[in-house]
Amino acid sequence: MKNLTLLFFLFFQTLSLAFANGGVVDENYFKKTGNIRLLQKADISLLKEDLRIKIVSDTTFIEVTYLLKNNGNTQSVHYGFPVDRYKSDWRDEPYTSVLYFEAFVNQKTKKHEHWKTEQTEKENDKNYEIIREWYGLTLDFKKGRTQTLTIKYAIQNYRSDYYYAFYFIPDPSERRFVYDLFPSSSWGNGIVSDLSVTMDLSDLKKHECSTEITGLEGLENKNQDGIYTLQTQNFDLKKESFISITYDNSKRAIDYCLKNVYKFFPISSISSSAENAEYLIDNDPNTVWKGKEGDWIKIKVQSRNRGKNKHGRAYFAYPVGLAFLNGDYSSKENFETLGKAKEITVQLDTIPLVRYFREQGSSEGAYLENFIFTSSLWFLEGNNPYEVITTPLTSEIWQYMENDMGMYLMGIHKTEEIVIKIKKSTHSNKEVSISEIYLFEEMKNKSFFFRE
Repeated sequence: MKNLTLLFFLFFQTLSLAFANGGVVDENYFKKTGNIRLLQKADISLLKEDLRIKIVSDTTFIEVTYLLKNNGNTQSVHYGFPVDRYKSDWRDEPYTSVLYFEAFVNQKTKKHEHWKTEQTEKENDKNYEIIREWYGLTLDFKKGRTQTLTIKYAIQNYRSDYYYAFYFIPDPSERRFVYDLFPSSSWGNGIVSDLSVTMDLSDLKKHECSTEITGLEGLENKNQDGIYTLQTQNFDLKKESFISITYDNSKRAIDYCLKNVYKFFPISSISSSAENAEYLIDNDPNTVWKGKEGDWIKIKVQSRNRGKNKHGRAYFAYPVGLAFLNGDYSSKENFETLGKAKEITVQLDTIPLVRYFREQGSSEGAYLENFIFTSSLWFLEGNNPYEVITTPLTSEIWQYMENDMGMYLMGIHKTEEIVIKIKKSTHSNKEVSISEIYLFEEMKNKSFFFRE
């Protein structure tokens, strides 16, 4: 039996996550030195590898089955399956986690061990701590026999969503999943006789997530259904082939935030320069407010005391964001053909503030009167319950205070009136249809912001 030791190394220069395929490892070397290395097992060949990847929103489910043949005498080998993640010197929390890991030999559950190694790398003046989690098990091979090994696991994909102070919605990053095929080259001569890959991205297609696939060549989406396949023979795994999937899931990230961080803020009354203003708050998308450029909508609200924060100061609930069902939702034809709001202005009435002067280190009460800002609308996906959201109310005030008044905003106590003016329509006739308007407030103890 011939053993060739391969030095363990990182598979990607770019520090993107490498969720790697499995291979034969020298576990004793790990226990002795704290590192790990791959072993070349010339007498055990990889006849078939069947890889199935399915991405649903921010989670990837992986199932890979190997058909292995022992060409030598009875023996036991150590098998290791690595999963990588990283942390940087400017973000503490890891971006991914393994949700579960299961191993099966000949369709029977196989116990496994778990350990991890850490290594710091530097790129673009930033330090990245590479954390490689290993899942290991012992495989017993009888002389001349074949057996199947199946690995099933799920991970949360790479993401780095930012929640800036006083912003209504997150700034979602791209999502990324990387699967490395190279470690399986440690079986036999590094060539798999039969490689099958099925990559199910139908969920991303359904939600219209822009997707980029790089690495492994030859993947086909024959039915244009988001399911990619590859069937090939005598595939050389030593080429360090990998599959990288990068996609935009920002719409669902924002939707999750709206549903789990916020709740509806009550509207006391509503009026407008056009008829049927009550249609905007009746929670019925089939009743539609019809207006045009220059029309206004006036919303009356009442901020309320939600008790005291940890510093003993009164904590007020107030609207932090605004959302529309933008368009005529009474029928598909009306929604596609009639005008929608493209740009609006928002005016807030007198707002009591607490402001902090950086230079003096002191604070005092202040008022911001009739604050007006223009908002371009952020369109979400068609089946989202909130079709469009505006720039957040509080962030606009924050930027005004910071840029024009040279002071920090410490808190907004209440506002009683919000006036929305239709500035631009999507239609040449300047008409606008809006089916519903929502205001949001934060759920208690679920704030991403620093108001307390």
